[in-house]
Amino acid sequence: MPSFELSPGVVVDTDRGEAYVMSPEGGIVAVGLADGEPAWRNSDLSKPLTIAGELLVGQGEAPGGADTLRIVTLDVAQGGRQVNETLVELPPGVQSSIMPSLSRSFTAEARAEPQEAVVSWEFVERPLRGVPTGPPEVLPGEAPPAVSAAALPATGPPAPGVPPASSTVEPGGEAAVVRGVARVDLATGTITATDETRLPAPLPGLPPGSAGDSAPASDLEPSAALPGVPEPQFLSADGRHVLSSLRVADDPAWDKYLWTIFERESGRRVGEMRMHLRFVPFFVEGTRVIYQTPPYERREGPSMRQEPLQLRAADLDSGTEVWHQQVRDTVDREPSPP
Repeated sequence: MPSFELSPGVVVDTDRGEAYVMSPEGGIVAVGLADGEPAWRNSDLSKPLTIAGELLVGQGEAPGGADTLRIVTLDVAQGGRQVNETLVELPPGVQSSIMPSLSRSFTAEARAEPQEAVVSWEFVERPLRGVPTGPPEVLPGEAPPAVSAAALPATGPPAPGVPPASSTVEPGGEAAVVRGVARVDLATGTITATDETRLPAPLPGLPPGSAGDSAPASDLEPSAALPGVPEPQFLSADGRHVLSSLRVADDPAWDKYLWTIFERESGRRVGEMRMHLRFVPFFVEGTRVIYQTPPYERREGPSMRQEPLQLRAADLDSGTEVWHQQVRDTVDREPSPP
């Protein structure tokens, strides 16, 4: 697989030896896989989606938050020169912001086909709701306060023994999902958009994990796991390697996990290293493992060191980090308001 998505916002082209990364300063940066040095930058494309031939297809920031999806193509063989820029009209109310908010999120994905790139998008909007009130607090021996009829919900009195609850729905209707597809002709830049589909919103999911102990127990089905290799086993982003992750230390050790990496086809062991995370997205390029770590804090003496979202490369023989590149973080990590 010469090109693939390592994670949202990081697209890798192993044939060209580059990773196209969302930059914290805006736009993208092409990073050399060998040394981590920037090859070129582009401020028109904000989120890389896929490689189609020599074209990098991605999403640009929509002007003024308009109801449009901005699709940009760059020629990676010519240092990121812009080839096309087109705007896809979106349904009313659908905003293609790359950064999510508390109530709205827009995500775009793309796949390359022989003559075109297919961009699929999804917009989720959830009305903000207040936190239900809890049971009244009373001292031992006191009677609970009386609840007036005006304070009861419009649907009727609460069930016996259940305290009344209240919630507020902001204007804008019920939660919903809107999906659509746009096809980009790679030769002409012409865009064909299909009709959007409206669906009920999914149940609220879990907040973004740290890719530590919350990682799934196994990324491979038992029938696909390498025989004789300790589990859990995790597949690389390009499907060429398998990682066995074992916890070998307890707190207060920082690097608690031993990563051992094998070729999937031959089962050959290619190297190992110690990590503080059980699993993160990774792939192997030559004698190096390249992976993405989420933001974290680490105490060093009396102070705390903060590390942002980063793409890193480490030598598989020594486990030593060779280079790192910061990635724009598009996850809202602030706690929700009460």
